[in-house]
Amino acid sequence: MATIIKNPNNEKGISYRFRAYLGKTELGKQITRYTTWYAPSDLTPTKAERAALKAAAEWEKQVKAEYEQDLKDPARVKAREIDRTKTDFSDFIQNVWFPLCVCDGEHKHTTIEFYRHITNKISEYFDDKILQKITSLQIQEYIIYLRTAYKTKQGKALSDKTIRHHYCVLTLIFGFAIEQELIIKNPMDKVECPKLAKKKVEAFTQEQAEVFFSLLPKCSIDFRCMLYLLITTGLRRGELLGLQWGDIDFDNLTIEIKRNVTYTKRKGIVVDTPKTENSNRIIPLLSVVAELLKQYKREFHLFSQTNTFVFPSDKGNTIPKDPNAITRKVKNFMKRNGLPELSPHDLRHSCATLLLNNGADIKSVQEILGHSDASTTLNFYVKSDLLHMKNATNKLAAAFGL
Repeated sequence: MATIIKNPNNEKGISYRFRAYLGKTELGKQITRYTTWYAPSDLTPTKAERAALKAAAEWEKQVKAEYEQDLKDPARVKAREIDRTKTDFSDFIQNVWFPLCVCDGEHKHTTIEFYRHITNKISEYFDDKILQKITSLQIQEYIIYLRTAYKTKQGKALSDKTIRHHYCVLTLIFGFAIEQELIIKNPMDKVECPKLAKKKVEAFTQEQAEVFFSLLPKCSIDFRCMLYLLITTGLRRGELLGLQWGDIDFDNLTIEIKRNVTYTKRKGIVVDTPKTENSNRIIPLLSVVAELLKQYKREFHLFSQTNTFVFPSDKGNTIPKDPNAITRKVKNFMKRNGLPELSPHDLRHSCATLLLNNGADIKSVQEILGHSDASTTLNFYVKSDLLHMKNATNKLAAAFGL
């Protein structure tokens, strides 16, 4: 029977304190539950006492039943604890998830800055929200906001790819919250991943490439070397600027990719390892490009060491150029000459497309580009036009005498 203690009368009326004894812990400590019961205001003291006895009996029965369920299912207890927790979502992102899962020594600084940019946007939108209370609907509303209302500083809408990045970061954040037992259910489970519209690869056609090559002799020799390397080797912008003279084997006409140069406002110019494990590679160098590089070295870097950069900054040959400056220079060159305004990365696309269109096999192109999987090369660069399709059907006809 629950213990019933009448509280002193106050402005709230007649009330009783109930106490139920449920058992003992392993250490012998009593397990009790308490509650306060208020009598209806229209009851006399005698009727209130009888009502209290009845209410205490019902309450005791209820708490004992719940306690028995807790013993059989400890997860119920954990769920109640989580439900009572109130974790500031923005604080959790910036001061728990980001330091532990992003700034963990395993991510490159460009990846860290990428996550920082996205998490700042997420934190701003969900400011003052509680982690445990965020719902799937609220996250879906955020995705819709990014797609329909949000604009960059330049007044542009976000691309489908960027919106998907936000979705993926949210998935990582809530997945970590589940691992740490801060939430019971993952709201991302009911949020559909944003779809990506298939983006056309920007690359030169065969005719545009011929015009491009015809213009290169007019460029300064250092810029000419850069453009030749970008379109004939498929180097990434950062890989190009990470080249040192010791990476070029003029005897065997190869280049070894060992470095990648990036730039962020927070870190400035950083020389790091290539993008992925497969990005460390040895690729062929055309003899005409090798001769051009030798001429460039004789004229401007005759006494350069093997560990100095092929394309150094004005601050010295141990510091590479700014990748963003190269992008601007390439785009200005394209615009000035009436070509599609391709970036250095688009020249990488052009290299792959031209190689494939001129008979190179998929595996070789995959190795040159440093793709970890041939499917990446296939998905991005292999496409058919009417001429290719006609040639394919003509080959079938020839094979069977049709």
